[in-house]
Amino acid sequence: MSRWLIATMTSVLFIALVIAVTGFEALLADVEVISQPDATPYLGPAMVLGGAAVVFLATAVGAREGNPGVTGLVAAATAYLVMLGVGAVGYTLVRSDPTELLVFPAGYALGPFVVGSVVVALLCVIGGIAAARHQARTPSVPAPGDDGAQR
Repeated sequence: MSRWLIATMTSVLFIALVIAVTGFEALLADVEVISQPDATPYLGPAMVLGGAAVVFLATAVGAREGNPGVTGLVAAATAYLVMLGVGAVGYTLVRSDPTELLVFPAGYALGPFVVGSVVVALLCVIGGIAAARHQARTPSVPAPGDDGAQR
């Protein structure tokens, strides 16, 4: 399997797990993902897509070389900054107030949505890189009836 396919699957897993984690956070802790009432319903998903892009690139690059743990930590830190940046720019565009570039990230920096997403990103990148490397080490088994000859 190619590293790009593994990276795609890892980023889709990231999106699915973030949806599940934020759903349980909202259900159990009774917190909103984005608490501003004037924010569009697309702000949270845009933040998650920014994090998914980081997970995709980190998994694709980390599958070739490097330490999976270090790559995961770098991806988690980058996903943290990208999610806060996308949220800040998106909310600033909604409000037309440039001060939101500083206020929005300050309000969500330690919020459960961003922190939970960063933890999921860390685990997904480490798992994706480990899966890619394990698959690369495992010899491929020919299909039944395949003699291995190239035609």
